[in-house]
Amino acid sequence: MNIYKTLPTIVIAGRANVGKSTFFNRIAENVRSMTYDVPGVTRDIVTDIVSWHGHLFRLIDTGGLSSTKGKSELEQEIKNRALKALQDADCTLFMIDGLVGILPEDREIAKLLRHMRAPVFLLVNKTDCAVAHEYMHEGATLGFPVFGISAAHGRGVDDLMQAIIHKIEVPVSSKSMTTPTGYRVAVIGKPNVGKSSLMNQLLQKDRTIVSEMAGSTREAISDTVTVYQQTLTLTDTPGMRRKRGVTEPLEQLMVKSALRAIDAAHVVLLVVDASHGTLSDQELKLAFYAFEEKHKSLIVVYNKQDLVSDEEVALREQQRSLYRQLLDKVATITVSCTTGKNIGKLTSLIHTVWERSGQRFSDVELTTFFNEQLTHKPLFKSGRSLEFYRAHQIKVAPITIKLVVGYPPHWERTQLNFFDNQLRTRYNLKGVAVVFVV
Repeated sequence: MNIYKTLPTIVIAGRANVGKSTFFNRIAENVRSMTYDVPGVTRDIVTDIVSWHGHLFRLIDTGGLSSTKGKSELEQEIKNRALKALQDADCTLFMIDGLVGILPEDREIAKLLRHMRAPVFLLVNKTDCAVAHEYMHEGATLGFPVFGISAAHGRGVDDLMQAIIHKIEVPVSSKSMTTPTGYRVAVIGKPNVGKSSLMNQLLQKDRTIVSEMAGSTREAISDTVTVYQQTLTLTDTPGMRRKRGVTEPLEQLMVKSALRAIDAAHVVLLVVDASHGTLSDQELKLAFYAFEEKHKSLIVVYNKQDLVSDEEVALREQQRSLYRQLLDKVATITVSCTTGKNIGKLTSLIHTVWERSGQRFSDVELTTFFNEQLTHKPLFKSGRSLEFYRAHQIKVAPITIKLVVGYPPHWERTQLNFFDNQLRTRYNLKGVAVVFVV
């Protein structure tokens, strides 16, 4: 049984732009919720497993509980997800803005929370400003225990957390309740290619908001699933457009969130809309960034395959040869998030690529193999024969190999690519990054 499913859940709720995400970031240890001074930045729920002075619990940040009367379908979905989180909560932290006091919208939310089963703590945020203290007494009229805090500066947070731990009896973490072991997978791509749909298919639940409107995912959203008895942490990321098209500060934050997810991942899924034909320049740059620069294992997932005919597939395979140097090294698969086609195969492929990235080679095996290749095809630089002495693997995920050679400056990308290609020919390293240290 996954012991993390039994942890008490603390949900942060309130109307938009009162400081919920700032508070989440102060408490959370592994996940960052995006903060920006405009309403509605957080759309989906953001969750993390937190240990506060040894007490372990699940913390959830939600989108604003604003009235959705006359609002869009997406805004209704944001509210529905927040309500679902509240229904499953063991404790609710209801936050209001201490600079403006209680608004009619806050009173509507308070009325809603009174009908929930979980105990509610009212947080009057921004009490580092004198005016906020005037609203502490007003907050008491809502009928909840009141705590004055500053999410930005941490004021009052310790007292609040102690009260929560006492109220809902948050368990003390044991040796069996530590950070989940396993590996991390980031789902990346351009806007509206099906990343969130793929995330939901892999998790087999409706975890992230899916909308035909591009950019509905604004921050990295993570959840876990067990694959072949290992915990796999999946992270859905905001869509990344071409750099020159990213001008708004909020979208710049979204791109940074996606790049952080790539940095933290072991395996990256680059989702591509198969109905668009060949990979765009932006998608090739994302592939190069993840595989060649960050040395992450990479799977290119061609989604919406149900929209492409067999004849188009054959034509695009020819066009894809233009990018063969990169695509020959990475793993590829075609899926349909609409019909679920090949989702099971993708899960298996993710596990296979992860296993490949953990391969270890002995020094004798590597040294003998590379010497054999150089016997068949010696390498030269500036008319000088390159000398190779031995190889030693120093790391996995990515596979990292140290080469001891004569005159290292002559061992440039062309020479290292020769070793990389020979290694991939001998061993099945599809989708796995290989790094050489001279």
